[in-house]
Amino acid sequence: MATVVLNVKIDEALKERLRHYAEVNNENLSTATEKLLLLAFEAAEEAGVSEDDVDSQHTEEDVTPFTPKEIKALRKLLKKKK
Repeated sequence: MATVVLNVKIDEALKERLRHYAEVNNENLSTATEKLLLLAFEAAEEAGVSEDDVDSQHTEEDVTPFTPKEIKALRKLLKKKK
């Protein structure tokens, strides 16, 4: 199995939890992260969660356009910032 680098941005508190988990289990961050990711995927498979349930990349949001009154209020706010 080839090893690759994964750079992710996570909440600082989550990183500290991961660091603590790794320390308690006498592992480094990389090993602990890989282990927990594999466990999460296994749990998702057992729960019957599919990729389509999680992936929101191809979904569309219900967006209503601004009303003329809202546009006027936004313009007023933008002028105040200048």
